[in-house]
Amino acid sequence: MKRKCSIAVIGVGQRGYSYVEMLKKHPDASLTALCDTSPDRLRAFAKELNCEKLPLFFSVDELLGKGDFEAAVITTPDFTHAACAAACFRSGKHVMLEKPMAPTAAECRTIVEESRKSGKILQVGFVLRHLPLFREVKNLLDAGEIGQLLSMNCSESVGVMHGASYMRRWHRKSANSGGFLLAKCSHDLDLMTQLAGASPARVASFGGLNFFTSDKLKVRFCSMCPDLSCRFRFKGEMVRMTPEETAGPSERQFDLCVYNDDKDVVDNQQVLIEYVNGVRGTFSLDLFAPRPTRRWRLIGTSGYMEADTGAEKVTLSFSDGREPRELVCHAANDSAHGGSDGLFLDEFISCILNGRKPEADAAAGLASTVTGNAIERSRLEGKIVTIAPEEYLVKIDPGEKK
Repeated sequence: MKRKCSIAVIGVGQRGYSYVEMLKKHPDASLTALCDTSPDRLRAFAKELNCEKLPLFFSVDELLGKGDFEAAVITTPDFTHAACAAACFRSGKHVMLEKPMAPTAAECRTIVEESRKSGKILQVGFVLRHLPLFREVKNLLDAGEIGQLLSMNCSESVGVMHGASYMRRWHRKSANSGGFLLAKCSHDLDLMTQLAGASPARVASFGGLNFFTSDKLKVRFCSMCPDLSCRFRFKGEMVRMTPEETAGPSERQFDLCVYNDDKDVVDNQQVLIEYVNGVRGTFSLDLFAPRPTRRWRLIGTSGYMEADTGAEKVTLSFSDGREPRELVCHAANDSAHGGSDGLFLDEFISCILNGRKPEADAAAGLASTVTGNAIERSRLEGKIVTIAPEEYLVKIDPGEKK
């Protein structure tokens, strides 16, 4: 009989819910346990997902002590990643860890060190590496279609209610996430590094909270607010709620007003990055898009390439006499992130079953957080920040084998 990979999901919020749905029907995986620190939520979602017969655990320690599985999918809040992943590695489990790897580089190094000691696989949640459009862009770039890459103009335009959700959830406090850009756009920092083919060497950033300011606050919770016309009124976006939580969202602050006065994140940001190999790139974050999308404009010595994830197409324009070209790259399946979630999970399971290393590994996770931390420091201190090459490396204990 063909061996299946036994997997537990830790954290049954929106992302965990999605992975449970995929794992239930995956031919090479067996979903063996669910874990969440809220018993009521875990029981409610297990029922909703038809997973009531699975073992349910209410702490990571309990799961690791009593659960029977070989790999964990961790979709808990960012500030819990280091402790949760480290505990899994110490128990000899493979780990798929949602992006970002952790809010700080120090926490990332803790995860990497525990992963190395355990000898188990760590895959960091940069699912967009599997996006068909990105694959096409990277292949065209590597094939020299636009000559030598000189610069990039990249952006993420987030849908209005998606962007607003970050203003009311735990992400609104940078101590929980490392800042808005790292929490939301660590994907983009990773993709830009892949396209540049080198690590960031210097960064500069400007950003601020210019719209979701507390002077607009009327009532602390949407369910208590008389302004029914507010376009940011909470309707359950980006949060999985039990029937009881839906009836009373204020109990867990799910419907906190976006104009609350206890957040310190930005609602817009601009970044300039210079890579070690001389490639330069800009990144723009926008939270008020009528159509959510990511855009990449790559400028080379033979022309430029433009890609739009919303339109699922890439356009090449040449300066050497060739005719322009347009290619369409549709989603590979019906999973989230343009089908890349499913492909990402496939890779994780395949790595475990076949003993190979994932693309988005520990080094990728650390690099994205190091870059994000430098960008946030630049924004806060108002200066260009240089990233030393050794910041991308994990310090090895002298007593540990290299």
